[in-house]
Amino acid sequence: MPIRLALIGCGRISRRHVLAMKDLQERGRGDFVVTAVCDANEQAASERADMFEELLGNRPVVYSAHGDLLAQAQVDAADLCLPHGFHHGIAVDCMEAGLHVLCEKPLGITIEACRVMIEASERTGRILSTAAPHRRQPGQRTVKWVFDESGLIGQPLSFFHQYRSSAVLPGAPGQTDTRPNPSQLWGQQPEGSIEPLPDHKRWRRDKLMSGGGPVLDSGFHYCDSLRYFFGEPEKVYAVLRSVKSGRPEQFGELPEDTVFVTFTFKNGITGSWAWSLAAPGEEAYDVTFYGSQGSLRDTTAAPFSIFHLFQRTPEKLETARLESSDGSVYTMKDLEAMHRASLSDEEEEFLYPGGATDGFSIEIWEFLEILRGNREAPEIDGWEGMRSLALGDAIYESGLTGEVVLVDDVLDGSRSEYQDPIDAHWGLR
Repeated sequence: MPIRLALIGCGRISRRHVLAMKDLQERGRGDFVVTAVCDANEQAASERADMFEELLGNRPVVYSAHGDLLAQAQVDAADLCLPHGFHHGIAVDCMEAGLHVLCEKPLGITIEACRVMIEASERTGRILSTAAPHRRQPGQRTVKWVFDESGLIGQPLSFFHQYRSSAVLPGAPGQTDTRPNPSQLWGQQPEGSIEPLPDHKRWRRDKLMSGGGPVLDSGFHYCDSLRYFFGEPEKVYAVLRSVKSGRPEQFGELPEDTVFVTFTFKNGITGSWAWSLAAPGEEAYDVTFYGSQGSLRDTTAAPFSIFHLFQRTPEKLETARLESSDGSVYTMKDLEAMHRASLSDEEEEFLYPGGATDGFSIEIWEFLEILRGNREAPEIDGWEGMRSLALGDAIYESGLTGEVVLVDDVLDGSRSEYQDPIDAHWGLR
């Protein structure tokens, strides 16, 4: 019997989930059916139902309240694509109703919210998986192989990442690049604009609903990738600013647009992440990882490369340059071929089911395979999702207090100054 899924939350990111399910179906991995969709905006839910009908041949039942869906729909699991503040409450409701849960990143709006979700998963015996696609793509799988197995750059030691852009919003005077970019989500409105913000931008500017700005949102991917590459972080020191507000010292009221972070990992690796969406004039992007015997540079030109390392999109492959101390040079194409040649047929299918390379497709397939009993546990379960969030929240805690912050102190709740108002709003403390 096909696994019955419900899509709860029908905003922008849910479209990628529908396309991923279509990709799986086309690869002969379609032993599932979406029986219900839900969104408080009934028009959005209806549009997603239309999309499912067009692309997958089945129209789900439309709900405007998740309580009605849980009471009435025939479902085995839920795919949550919601504003961050709704993750913990709706995930717990789903698990208590007997559903397994795949939850979009960040897992919870705060560390305490993550704990509530993990406790519900353990209490009910339901699967809780964090949807974080980028580490699952060939680019980051290849980079992990380079660092851990290839020996091509020796022992990883450090990394340096900088990004500078004025990143004006589409529609602003002089704006000619219409591709999605970070400022579409977090940037300031063009001066003099009286247009209301659409829903997907407005809630991201509300700390009590979003949990933070870009460091927590797309930055979750960055933090998860660093943990995937290098293991557990020890401490961070961060300076965060909202420069375009006209008050450079301000942080917290508006989403950060200028960030400086220094990372120290428990294995001794150190790195820096310095970026600004408020840097008019000359733009720059560079991220390079150094080892004892060479370097690896991410040369992918993509608007979200500030957060998404070695990113592959449907439109464009990731690019990179590896240079060893012996003078050898490799492209990402070379490295991926070497990585995949090292895999057995079983390992290839495990990482790239049916040849899939889209991270959304792979994370959904993994979730389905766990429900079928073919895999033991999610790669990014609730605990992993919480640890990646803790790195982002440590950046906020440091930015707020001006102090070096131990990531373990954020994990155990002893450092929570930044998160306290959010937890209080949601009744988590």
